[in-house]
This record gives sequence, structure tokens and C-alpha cells, in this order.
Amino acid sequence: MQTGVVYGKHSVRAVFLNRPDSVRRVVLREGAARYLQEFIDLARGAGIEPELVRTGEFLRLSGLSEDDKHQGVFVIADPPKVYTEYDFDLLRDASVVVVLDQLSNPQNFGTIIRTGAFFGVDGIVWLKDRAVDVDATVARIAVGGTEFVRLFRVTNLARSLELLKERGFWVYGFDERGSRTLEETEFDPKTVVIIGAEGQGMRSRTKLYCDELVRIPGGQPGLESLNAAVAAGIVLAKVAASAPR
Repeated sequence: MQTGVVYGKHSVRAVFLNRPDSVRRVVLREGAARYLQEFIDLARGAGIEPELVRTGEFLRLSGLSEDDKHQGVFVIADPPKVYTEYDFDLLRDASVVVVLDQLSNPQNFGTIIRTGAFFGVDGIVWLKDRAVDVDATVARIAVGGTEFVRLFRVTNLARSLELLKERGFWVYGFDERGSRTLEETEFDPKTVVIIGAEGQGMRSRTKLYCDELVRIPGGQPGLESLNAAVAAGIVLAKVAASAPR
């Protein structure tokens, strides 16, 4: 399995909390080490001796720059498990799944993963092609969220929605022309939320697989829609509030 860089305190902490056995190296910038005792302890608890290196070596080993918010710590770790549509049986007992239709912006993707993890989403589904993928930048923006939600990279979104429906999910697509508003919608105990791409929103083909089209009320001429990550946050807060406890 290919290893990768995970950087920033929250993201590194999440890896140690969920997958300590996946960590191969722990590297701290020498000048920041006195503020990072927690990670020295975590490394030694996992049987790894942390490496303290100077700034130039830290950046060389990580492939980062000073503009990246690394906070003086990174680990080399096996990547989180990414599933496919053939693993959807893992979601048989799930309540909420987020599906992303050709999302292309890493900032939005990472923010949606973080938001989904915060609200207890069971899975996030995105396309293998013509879409952003999980990488070190997305993981950093997600602030550890990739460690708390199941990730599914699929080849065919239409087929994936069919498979989720076969497992009892009701599919809600979010679109500015939806027949119901978010407040008017009563979400099913097994809910799929579809968030469309930046700019174009959901594709027409994707809408055909929705059981309901829902809109977030608001907007005005020339400003009809929200940023994808903002829309996802509003939607997931409502879905989480509606979920049975």
C-alpha cells in the first residue's frame, strides 16, 4: 500500500486516534518540537521514535512549503481505506450518505468531508473521474475528517445511486429549482444527500435518480445558489437535526 503525508496537528492527531498502526514515520520541525510534546508521546506510544529536523529538511521530506499550514508536524502513513460501489453493503445500517456530483474544488471537498464527519455522516461518495480526489491537501482541509467517515470513490454515479436505493435509501438532490424547501422536507431514516458541482450543480442525468429535489430557500437574480461546501453544511445540519436519536 502506498504511503502519504498527513500534516497539521488535528489531522495527525486523528490518524493516531483511529489508525495508529498505519503510521510509518513521525517528523517534527526542530524549532516547534517544544510545542508538540503530545505528538512525541503519541509516536512513542505507537512504537515510533519521532524525528526532529531543521526547517529545510522538514520541508524537503514532506514536500510542503512554508505556506502550507503544517504546524511543524507531519507523519508518513498508509492512506485511509477508500471503498468502491462494490462495498456498499458496509452502508446497510447507515442513516446518512453524502454523494458529490463531479465536485472539482479541493477546498470544498475537504470542507464537506469535515462537515460530514462533524454531523456523523456514515459515508461520502464521489466520482473517480472528472472530480477532485482525496490527497494531502484535502485531508488537511478536512482537519481529520477523513479518519471519521467512510470514503467511497465510484466509477458510475447513476449505478451507485441505484445500488444505494436497493439498500433502502431515499435520494434527495439539492437544486435551486427543487419543488420543496429544506424546511418543508421530512428526511427518511435512510437518507442520501446529493450535492452538485461548483457552478453547474447536479447534472440532468443525476436528477433522474433523485426521489425528491429540494432547494435551500433564498437567493436573488444573479445570486441563485450557494458555494457547494456552504450548501452541504446547511443541509447536513438540518438532516442531523431530523435524524432519529
